[in-house]
Amino acid sequence: MQVLKETTAYRASLRESIIERAMQDFSLHGIRAVKMDDLANELCISKRTLYEIFDNKETLLIEGVKVYNDRKREYLHSYADEGHDVIDIVLEAYRMKVEEVRAVNPAFYLDLMKYPRLTKYMKDAQELSRASFYDFMDRGIAEGYFRPDVNYQLVPHLFDAIGQHILTNSLLQQYSVEELYTNFFLIALRGLCTDKGLKAIDRLMSTTNYEAGGSKVDS
Repeated sequence: MQVLKETTAYRASLRESIIERAMQDFSLHGIRAVKMDDLANELCISKRTLYEIFDNKETLLIEGVKVYNDRKREYLHSYADEGHDVIDIVLEAYRMKVEEVRAVNPAFYLDLMKYPRLTKYMKDAQELSRASFYDFMDRGIAEGYFRPDVNYQLVPHLFDAIGQHILTNSLLQQYSVEELYTNFFLIALRGLCTDKGLKAIDRLMSTTNYEAGGSKVDS
């Protein structure tokens, strides 16, 4: 029984290590440039062991995206629990996204669209998160930061369309991350805000700088 427990614990630890290394390599080089054989060699495991845990690259990729999304969601929930208002939370999510995209090879995002099961997973995950999004926007309305005259059922489609346009037109290869997000997402966000929300955004943006490495520092 003890041997079984140790084997199970080893496999769980190995699974986490594979996901971590794979996502690092995918982010650095793009998904299609990374071969399963390369991952096995880097982790000093056999190809057979790798394929016993993940039967193909797309399965591994989906699990990696799930882990990333779970970590991001848990962090933002923790951040919200510290007493931050909706504008604080939105700008923290914005900061995280800018930091992520700045560090990731644009080929990674272009490659994402070439995996149908992953595309379906991401679409399903977005649908499941809609209820939380609407609750968040309702909170923002109640706090006086978001306009009550907006059809928030349409807003996720707006942001999805913006993201899709950036990817399909290879804009990440033509413009800096900051320029894209400031001119697309941040301007769209401002359109949802009341005067109180706009003042909060301007105040936070003027007192918070983004270093070249992506970290947030107070002036």
